[in-house]
Amino acid sequence: MSTAEELFGSDESTELTPLAECAAFVNDGQTHDVIDSVTRQFYAETVIRDGGSQEAMQYLTESPVPRVMIVDIGDSPSPLTAMLSLTAAFTEDTRLIGIGSLNDINLYREMIGAGISDYLVKPITEKSLFGALQQLEEPDEEIEAPVIDPDATQKIVVIGSRGGCGASTVALNIAWSMAEEKQHTTALVDLDLEYGTIALSLDLEPTRGLREALENPSRIDSLFISSATAKLTEKLSVMATEENVSQEILFDPAATGALFDALGREHECIVVDMPRAAPGLRQGVFDAATQIVVVTELTLSGLRDSIRMLANIDEMSPNTPIKVIANRTGSATQAMQLGDFQKALGRKVDFQLAEDHKAFNLASNTGKPLVQVDARCKASKVLQRATTVLDGAKDSALGDGAKKKSWRDWLGRK
Repeated sequence: MSTAEELFGSDESTELTPLAECAAFVNDGQTHDVIDSVTRQFYAETVIRDGGSQEAMQYLTESPVPRVMIVDIGDSPSPLTAMLSLTAAFTEDTRLIGIGSLNDINLYREMIGAGISDYLVKPITEKSLFGALQQLEEPDEEIEAPVIDPDATQKIVVIGSRGGCGASTVALNIAWSMAEEKQHTTALVDLDLEYGTIALSLDLEPTRGLREALENPSRIDSLFISSATAKLTEKLSVMATEENVSQEILFDPAATGALFDALGREHECIVVDMPRAAPGLRQGVFDAATQIVVVTELTLSGLRDSIRMLANIDEMSPNTPIKVIANRTGSATQAMQLGDFQKALGRKVDFQLAEDHKAFNLASNTGKPLVQVDARCKASKVLQRATTVLDGAKDSALGDGAKKKSWRDWLGRK
């Protein structure tokens, strides 16, 4: 008896179910709508049915195996077991994507290790599913990743002297310029896990797993880096999350060093958007930094907080080069003249970003860096010049007689 007869019987009037390129089994309307919208962009024929892994198994006994199967395992008591039962019925060319409710990096690792193509956490978005399917459809190419010495990676930490002075904007523009203009593989990390704005500013879905990594650094490896970063461009990756504001985050002192070390193996430059209110992270981040950028405004409060911030940096990491950027200069909120500000600060302001509502609003509304949407405006030119100076300082940042300590030295490890 042929395979078709085994599955469908010997009745000559029975016809095979047409082959669907993609079959999906979901338990809720929101996921159904996302899958319906996104899969239309990839496949001519997609079957979407209610259910989960059991319904998917039943489908496989009645229909040819699709090239791609998306299965909702959110209600399954054992998500991995449910997926493994499906992989046993697949051909070598079939790709399986799981959709679940459990946000666990260990489960993700187990899924990938078992041959499952991807695992998405509810509620899924069109962007996340599009990215997963796009990765599936890209031709497999054996490309040897360049080996990067993590100790040679630039680590540029951007911090605001006070809230709302534009440090996140400076960080994302420097990161984009490093990646797209200087052609360095760059990671942009938003360490404000609760109120960070990097993902929002770039119109990206927040990534997952950063909190877990900062609480349990032993879990940081290349697979974690891959799952916890979002690709903005070929050269620029973003790590940004949105954690529950009602839960305290307990940082491990070794976490930032381990994170930078792992990122440094795959990136030539790391740009960190550092929140002011993160004392549990500050020592490790400052000590690992090769350069620190302090963003401020030419106001009395900006002066006071800049003095305190610079003193704190000097205490924690006295050998780290510092650049000061004054934002919104020439605006109605500039209460101090530059000369008076610098005299009271006891050092020069390295760069001034003129107020430009039109340009910055354009960048905000398009979800792109200012230096990308309007490279000719004055603020963009200053940001590009700042990036060039930071890039050019990479070889001297660990200058003669002031070799930068590694995070391992800070932890007392050799």
